[in-house]
Amino acid sequence: MTNKQLADMSTIPGWNLVHNPPRRNPRGALVGTVVSDKMNKTVNIAVDRFKLIPKYRKRWRFTKKFMAHDEQEVCNMGDLVMIVPCQKISKHKHFMVREIIRPKGQL
Repeated sequence: MTNKQLADMSTIPGWNLVHNPPRRNPRGALVGTVVSDKMNKTVNIAVDRFKLIPKYRKRWRFTKKFMAHDEQEVCNMGDLVMIVPCQKISKHKHFMVREIIRPKGQL
């Protein structure tokens, strides 16, 4: 490429990805495992969070369960899913399943 082409950043292939990288996760998104899919259009997601205890150099695991809306009922037990906050749907349900990151049984 010539110096003139390099001066114009838009002509460099992939410049828009480097300059303005896409956001990895939407705001407020959580990743967890499906622990129950027995309800209609609802799945129960267990989200693990870790806190490091410096004195003992150990991780303390906290698990919280959220109910999430699954419109097409595609989630199964053991799937790793991403849930995003949405408008409150019912008393306990205020998340929606965005995508299945890894189905159960796949590495």
